[in-house]
Amino acid sequence: MAGRSARQTISCLHAIRNRYGHEAASEKQQLLEALALQETRSASDLGRLHATLCFLRAFPDSTEVHELAGRELRGLAARVSTLGRQQIGCLDDSGIAGTVLNYAFSWEVASWIARRFPGVAIIDWESMGDTSRLDELLEHLLHHTESDYFDSGHVNTEEWLRISAEHSQGTDFDWLMSEFRDRRHQRQFWTSMYNAADIPLRCQLGDSALSKTFNEFGDAPVVTRSEPMQNRVYRAKQEVMKPLRSIQLLSASDGQRLLDVAMSSLAVRHRETIHFNTANPSEVWMADVGRGVKIAALGLTPEGRYPLECTMGFLILSNGVPIGYGGSSMFYRQANNGINIFDEYRGSEAAWLWVQVMRVFHALSGCNRFIANPYQFGEDNVEALKSGAFWFYYRLGYRPVKADIRKLARNEYAKVSKGERTPINVLRTLATCDMHFVLPDAQQSEYFDEAWIEFASLLATREIAKTRQSSRRRATDAIAHRLSADLGLASMDGWSAEERRWFIRLAPIVSATHPAAWPKRDRNALVAMLRAKGGPDERDYIRRFGRHKRFFAVLKKACRSVAAEH
Repeated sequence: MAGRSARQTISCLHAIRNRYGHEAASEKQQLLEALALQETRSASDLGRLHATLCFLRAFPDSTEVHELAGRELRGLAARVSTLGRQQIGCLDDSGIAGTVLNYAFSWEVASWIARRFPGVAIIDWESMGDTSRLDELLEHLLHHTESDYFDSGHVNTEEWLRISAEHSQGTDFDWLMSEFRDRRHQRQFWTSMYNAADIPLRCQLGDSALSKTFNEFGDAPVVTRSEPMQNRVYRAKQEVMKPLRSIQLLSASDGQRLLDVAMSSLAVRHRETIHFNTANPSEVWMADVGRGVKIAALGLTPEGRYPLECTMGFLILSNGVPIGYGGSSMFYRQANNGINIFDEYRGSEAAWLWVQVMRVFHALSGCNRFIANPYQFGEDNVEALKSGAFWFYYRLGYRPVKADIRKLARNEYAKVSKGERTPINVLRTLATCDMHFVLPDAQQSEYFDEAWIEFASLLATREIAKTRQSSRRRATDAIAHRLSADLGLASMDGWSAEERRWFIRLAPIVSATHPAAWPKRDRNALVAMLRAKGGPDERDYIRRFGRHKRFFAVLKKACRSVAAEH
């Protein structure tokens, strides 16, 4: 390796990052040792090095490779500092330690950054442009004695904020968010005002865990691998049904720690999702699926839950490193999942990881039908079309729900198996209906068209209207009172405030199924299901829902009937 430049060393390391075996492990170790003595002189080289090191940390051949990759990652910020100013600027928004992150985050993410990483973020005044919405926000924060100077024209928004925050701890952004924390009782109002202001932030990542470089959930010994990456899964359904080696509910503190890792993994990539923004740190399930991979499933707070579905986010970790994420919406015994593998970890084993995600949600909820919507494999998604994502799902066992599309897929797959590429126009046709992955115990009668969920809301609206009450609040209270009587629920003593709240919220939909005449066993099971919706563990709700055949059947019939009107 003598005489090889840093760029050449990095290129060689990147080329073999996903190769395994004794020879590959030895070569990686030699290249990493050589890198320690070499300087990186360009942003592009450093960016490629960072991505490669992240991959090696997540999927190491040996403890030596893992340790050497970790050592190089710890020195990344120092490498960044040796670059010229212009080159450092090229690394903005790369997520590398020692660089800058620029983005206008939502209230949920911004408030989390201020709480978790004080001193990191400032308001990016150069990118701010129009401050009128921020001015409106600040006017609500003013003490009545401050208004005259704020409105005088002697000071602009940036200057006024600097004066106000002069003696506070942290940045102008930290000061602003601390003012919001003192007004928690008006959260919805402040959320709306903050989002309308569209405040751009500039975050100095340094060596913080907000960076990709240092963001990890280190809770277990390193697992190394010697076998090649598994790019195909040939018995996917059997794998999904295979019991997990372990799955456990994390403590609230560990759940919050995992949630911080999840939030960082998206924020640094200019992404966010409701699955993490409203996640409940007290409902984080961690499943060990083998090969050093763990999948964390995150329930939502009671306040953020959906009426009939159970929605959970998930974070995929390999040796504690976040490598991908997604969400699952579960209804009765079916789940609609979506997955995204982070760019640094492309070239790993996406098919196997996807099967493991289904395996986890099958274990958590009992779902036996998994749905992929057309967007995931091409509808209004050029990237998915060009990548041939349809065949990714097809090879796993997903099949189109429409008979004509299913026939077209069979014919085209015969050509694909011979090495032919599918034309874009054909892929576009294939991406015109859902695909289902159906386990052996699933029944067609258990399928619920996702579009019908919208009509469950109409059922609720009609039930509320029927009461002819003077207000909707009185109407829902009256429906809940009547439903309690119909279900034989004499008292809610021992119920939490959230359990009571969710009973009232769901009462209009449930009343539309007319449960008063049901057998007592079914009514009792329905009460337990409704209580679980507002309980500490929403997984309990979806498992109970999946066992309540009568409620599902009646609800399905009612929703189909309403849908037929449209």
